[in-house]
Amino acid sequence: MTRTIDKAVILAAGLGNRISAVSRETPKPLLPLDGKPGSPCFLDWHLRCLAEAGAKEIFLVGNKVTFGRRLQAMEQVHAEWIFNPTDDLSTSGSGHSAWYAWHSERRILDGKSRVVLMDADIAYDPKLLKLLAEAPGERSKTLVCGDFRETNEEVLVFGREGRPQWHGKGLSGTPMVEGLDCLGEATGILLFEPGDHAALRGANDWIIGYGTHKTRAEHEDVTQLMMRMGRMDAVTFGSELAFMECDTPEEYEVLTREMYPRLSKLVST
Repeated sequence: MTRTIDKAVILAAGLGNRISAVSRETPKPLLPLDGKPGSPCFLDWHLRCLAEAGAKEIFLVGNKVTFGRRLQAMEQVHAEWIFNPTDDLSTSGSGHSAWYAWHSERRILDGKSRVVLMDADIAYDPKLLKLLAEAPGERSKTLVCGDFRETNEEVLVFGREGRPQWHGKGLSGTPMVEGLDCLGEATGILLFEPGDHAALRGANDWIIGYGTHKTRAEHEDVTQLMMRMGRMDAVTFGSELAFMECDTPEEYEVLTREMYPRLSKLVST
């Protein structure tokens, strides 16, 4: 039996300050992937890739600027917006946006569905979603790029035999990861299995209610708790499948000039 994705949540409520020199008034998730106004944006790409991967329900968490935007891909792919109403977005991290998704009326974490959670500011070969969906095992999964640079800028994943135990920036060479293998760079794409929904909701609730950063927490903080509970596997890929995160003007230039022209041939529009 083919394993597929049932639902997906795209986190599109962030500030995107580091790329503001080129984005200006355009929220980062809505930036055109080829750099030309009116062209498909990050969110269009995710909707099309998720639809081709078989996702039946797709949700986007937006802020007061992004919420409710009608996307080009919505002409072919149904998706619904969930509202993060926070006025000061510097106080609301991606873990807070995920919390709004889990507590919405959509019943996303129903104990039956395989649910993808993903950042908005990434571009990737659509085969990666299939790779993630078809990975064996009943534990939830984090998609990890094994072709990485070991610097303090990347969120690196550490563990043993494909079982992640820690992830974060600046972990290399610290006592926390002594004796562990660096599995690669976290992509910001996760798949939560039905049996982990209660644990995920509980972890996210605790992070927002009692964690050090509370509403400023990122979804990586929640995933770290899931790793420590032994509920995560790593699904790793190499340079044969394209992936990049887009945080800076320099990375956006690479995306528009080199990466998107190649990726655009892989998904029907």
